[in-house]
Parts: sequence; structure tokens; C-alpha cells
Amino acid sequence: MSALSTITGYSDEHIHSELLTSEGTNRIWSFQRTVANAVITAREDGEVASYRCRIGGGGGFEAVDATDIEAMGRKCSESVLRILSAERAPSGRTTLVADSDLTGVYIHEALGHPCEADLVAAGDSCLEGKLGHKIGSDIVSVIDDPTMRMGYGAYPIDDEGVDTIVKNLIVDGVLQEYLNNRETAARYSLTPNGGARAQDGLHHPLVRMSNTLILGGKHRDLDELLEDVTDGVYACGSRGGQVDTGRGSFQFAAQEAWRIENGELTTPLKDVSVSGMTLEILANVDGLCRQGGLASPGYCGKGQIVPVGDGGPSMRIRDALVG
Repeated sequence: MSALSTITGYSDEHIHSELLTSEGTNRIWSFQRTVANAVITAREDGEVASYRCRIGGGGGFEAVDATDIEAMGRKCSESVLRILSAERAPSGRTTLVADSDLTGVYIHEALGHPCEADLVAAGDSCLEGKLGHKIGSDIVSVIDDPTMRMGYGAYPIDDEGVDTIVKNLIVDGVLQEYLNNRETAARYSLTPNGGARAQDGLHHPLVRMSNTLILGGKHRDLDELLEDVTDGVYACGSRGGQVDTGRGSFQFAAQEAWRIENGELTTPLKDVSVSGMTLEILANVDGLCRQGGLASPGYCGKGQIVPVGDGGPSMRIRDALVG
């Protein structure tokens, strides 16, 4: 095995903002964000694999202390070695268990974007007309929380002068809220909920997410979540993918995975992808670990770049399409 490249990075930013509006709003706030990342690429017998990690959040260096950075490096190196010798993933329908990172990516991309009311208004959301309707299993509750101070997507007031609140997007499987700005709130006779964000003062605020996550369930830990899975796949992290918010379809590629056999993680797998329909997946969620918070920090692009966080507990989905 030979290492082709090792790339590490560190970034911290201190944001000082002031908002003045014709309504008389005059708010000043400061905020810090810090992130560290690593990408390791290796080769063995003509096979090339890579693995990337990112840690961080709102705050200073305490968000990425030295212990976390060392652990991140070890995880990258161990994972890339495992991927090099892993088997190709089987394809077909099976039980899928997603880790916190992959769960967060699904919640952000496949569910969070369709909850943005400007996409709903444009006819580009699979959640149009579904407020108050059951769209997922009873154990699914999803929030968007810009007040989560250690989250990478935190902010105290949106860019239209509306104070931020926790937005309960889904409660017990029922769609309760869209993410709104003032315009979309007026259109749907709703209350603005602090969802207007701009990349900077040169851009017009759009409806955006902040820290979006699915809440924890009843399973004590991953072992308990796995124990009644006879055959399935445990998938971790994300290499990216694609989403059609209007049709409600998605496809994500996991960074690494394992075969689940009789409740145990067995064979390492590679090139695992998950695809399907957003509402079908939500309906098939039948297990969530109790503990789960934000996973990795990141940025979301929607014509403008804004910092966001996403995550949740490990999540079990029956009859998922894996390939």
C-alpha cells in the first residue's frame, strides 16, 4: 500500500454583523466558527481509495481540540486501508442502517430542501400541499435549529431581522412547518420563522436551513439497533449525490460500509450507494438510536454559500434500495 496524498486543513472565522432595517431594527452580533478536515488517498494493487473527515462547529478552537484532530487523522487512515480491501456492495433492497453523518446528509438534502418554502412556492418541492399531513413513520421528528450555539449553521437573527427559533419541521411523522422568509410566510399565511439567510451583504436573503437534524429514538445504542437485523448494510458518511426536490428522489454514495449479518457487522463493503424516494424512506424508518447530534459541519449552495450543520442518530430503514 502506498499513500498518494494526505491533505489537512484548518479554518477559523470571526463574523461581526450589524443589521439595520426600515422597521427600526438595529442588531449587532458576533460569532465564531472553526473547522478542521483531512483527506487521505491511498493505492494498493492498482486500486485507489480515499477517505475524508471534517470536524468543527460554532466557537473557537474548543470546537476542534487537539484530541479530536488526532482522532480524525486516525479514523481517516484506518478507513482508507479498510476500503482498499473491502468487497463490492451487493445491490437490491435490504435493511439499511445509516450512521449520524449519512443520516444528516439525507435529512438536509432529501428533506430539508423540500421544506424550503420558496421551493414549495416555485412548484419544486415534493412537500407542496402536505402541511399537516403524515409523511413519515411515527418515530420521525425533524428540527431546524439556528439557536444551537455550537452548530456550524447557528445565527441569532435572520437577514430580514426576524429572531431565530427552533423550527419543528416534522413531529411524529407529520409535516408541521416549512422554512420561511417574510415573503413566503405571507404567501402561505404563516408566521416568519427566521429562515432568511444571505451569503453576505451583497446578496439577497433566501430561504435556507441552519442546523437540521432528526431527533433521537428509543434504541439504546448501535448494537441494539443492529441486533434484530438478519441481513443488511451499515453505511457511513457521504461522498455526495444528487436530489430532485420536486420529484422527491435522491441518490447518495456512502464513504464506507459493512455487511450486517445476524445483528453483527461483518464484511467491509465499498462503493455503496443508497437511492429512493424521500417520502418512501421516511415511512420506512423503524429504528433510531437515543443519542444523536450534529455530525460534520459544512456549507450549502443554493446560488449562495452559507454554513450549515446536519446530523441525527444512527437510523434504520427497512426495504431500502442499496447498490
